[in-house]
Amino acid sequence: MKINFLIAAFSFMTVAFAGEPIGIIKNTQGEVFVKRNNAYVTAVKGEELYTKDILQTSVNSSVGLSFNDGTTVSVGPKSMLRVDDYLYKPYTSEYNLDLSLQKGTAAFESGKIGKLAPKKVAFRVPQGLIGIRGTKFVVEVE
Repeated sequence: MKINFLIAAFSFMTVAFAGEPIGIIKNTQGEVFVKRNNAYVTAVKGEELYTKDILQTSVNSSVGLSFNDGTTVSVGPKSMLRVDDYLYKPYTSEYNLDLSLQKGTAAFESGKIGKLAPKKVAFRVPQGLIGIRGTKFVVEVE
């Protein structure tokens, strides 16, 4: 009974420190982890995403992400993607999407932020920055 309470309390604290959800994990295959607040948890379908989350995939693993504005990202095996910043407030025209692919592969399709404020979308790789202008692309970082 005490263990269940501790697990529930830890889960609540992790979400409480993360802020508002910015999207969800649409699907996972294999071993996928989310690093949040210096703790690693196994990623599961339907789990909410937060700014500053780091997603890591193992060999033969992948994860599909869907952000609140409709942006989708698919991350391939042996990859690490960091959500540096995300802001989607259409009623006040506040937008920002900043992702960093540290290693591995990713397929990106922009959503409403890419259409409404393309200069507010950044997809970073170690060798540079990919400018988004309402587009789709696939990138690999070795």
